[in-house]
Amino acid sequence: MLRRNVRERKEYLYRKSLEGKEKTAYERKRLIKKALEEGKPIPTELRKDEQDLRREVELEDDNTAVVRTHVDDEYAHAGEIEPKVLMTTSRDPSSRLIQFAKTTEAAVTLSNNLAHKQHP
Repeated sequence: MLRRNVRERKEYLYRKSLEGKEKTAYERKRLIKKALEEGKPIPTELRKDEQDLRREVELEDDNTAVVRTHVDDEYAHAGEIEPKVLMTTSRDPSSRLIQFAKTTEAAVTLSNNLAHKQHP
């Protein structure tokens, strides 16, 4: 449990750091886009990366132009695909476990039961 918490904390901090990098990249692209739309010269701090930023701005669509947070990642594709539940038992389940698995499978929608095969 402790290792899991440490791993989750590290992953959270990593995603937060990526979020900061993405936000700065978004601001730089926004400045390039604004300058191009208004016909103004590109800001001097962005001239070195102008070609790359301009290409990225041209390739963006409505979905990729928005900055996403680390919270959005978990539910990014919710509603697009129905989640599937996979139910398994041990290799040699008891009759009570088989009965429980069958009733649980019937209760849970979109569930699949994967039966273990006996290996010689």
